[in-house]
This record gives sequence, structure tokens and C-alpha cells, in this order.
Amino acid sequence: MLVHAGHASARKFFTQSTAPGYDAVVGITTFGRDAAWKREIVEAVTGRGPVLDLACGTGILTYKVKETGRQVAGLDFTLDYLEIAKDKMGPLFVQGTAEVLPYREGTFDAIVSSYLAKYVDVGLMVEECWRVLRPGGIVVLHDFACPGGAMRSLWDAYFAALRLAGTFARSWKPVFDGLDGVICQSRWEKQAIDSMQKCGFQGVAGKRLTAGTAAIVAGRKH
Repeated sequence: MLVHAGHASARKFFTQSTAPGYDAVVGITTFGRDAAWKREIVEAVTGRGPVLDLACGTGILTYKVKETGRQVAGLDFTLDYLEIAKDKMGPLFVQGTAEVLPYREGTFDAIVSSYLAKYVDVGLMVEECWRVLRPGGIVVLHDFACPGGAMRSLWDAYFAALRLAGTFARSWKPVFDGLDGVICQSRWEKQAIDSMQKCGFQGVAGKRLTAGTAAIVAGRKH
């Protein structure tokens, strides 16, 4: 398994102690925007073939895809999160990393991910997405983005409040202390667009969401 700084951050953030409360925390700390972002991801998926949810975690996005009637599989490298996902939906999930996918070429019609890109080698992930997608398949990547302008001041104040909250929610303290640094040091949007274009994806486009605090990048295999 590949190991780098992004993996180290993810291993520190996503642990046995954070897994049980993840669904509630992600909803509360995004002021409910997580659900809206995930709806937008699902709406971007075309076709009725099998879908892969990368970094599926506890299966929030996986479940939303499944609700559309599509066949869906989930992959994550955090076993405690996968166990929760399996309790929700059964044996749809495997442990692994997005940079080395355990699937054959041309397995999926679509690949989605939420909150993954800042933790991985984006170039390797995109190459693997290309490999396991069928012709015409789409990849949709979503993650936080570091805002600019006046929104950056609100962003900084918000994470200061989260760091204070971490003194009481001890299991989440590493996340609240370090997440904003990981987000704002990441260049995942540009890396994703550049990597998709290099691989040959068509119609590659990115857009910012919710005052620039999140983004989606998508492209289609020709």
C-alpha cells in the first residue's frame, strides 16, 4: 500500500474513535451542506451501469447512489468506517486505496468521491479511474476548497471555533486542529483537471460550491 503525507493525515483523522459519530459530525460541521453537495455529485452521474464510490467511509454517498437504483461498490482504507458502511448496506465494500484500485479494466460506468482528493496522489488516482472506467464513463470528484477574499476571514474564524470545540470533543480534536491546513495546502482541483486532461478525459470542468468552500471536478472517458 502506498504511504505518503496525505495518507498519514487521513489515518490520523479517520479512526476507530471518530467512526461512530462521523455521519452526525459531517452534517453538523458543514451546516447541512454535505447533503446538498452529495446530491449534486449523484445528479452528475449519467448512465445506469455500476458505480464506484472512492473513500466511501461510512457509506453516506454510497447509499445516495444506491437509492437511484444503480449498482454501487464502495472502497475505503479505514476498516472501522467500512464496518459501519457494511452494517448499513451489506457486503458492497472493500478495503483499499484510490491509487491502486483492486478492480479490472472497464469495470464501472461512473466513479464518485467525496472528501478524498486532498489526501491522495491525484495523478495516480485519476490514472486508476481511467483504467477501471468503461468508455463513456464519468468520474466526479468532490472535496473542500480553500476560499479567498472575504470568505477566507469567515473560514479562519470557523476553524478557530472548531479548534475550540476540539477541547471538548477529544476524539475529533486532531481533525478540528489540522483539517484547514490540509485543505488550504492542497492543490487538488488543478491537479485533477490537469491529470484528467493528460489521461484523455473529455469535457473536464471544475466548479466551486458554497461561496468557494468546496468544489467538484468531473470528466468523461472517451
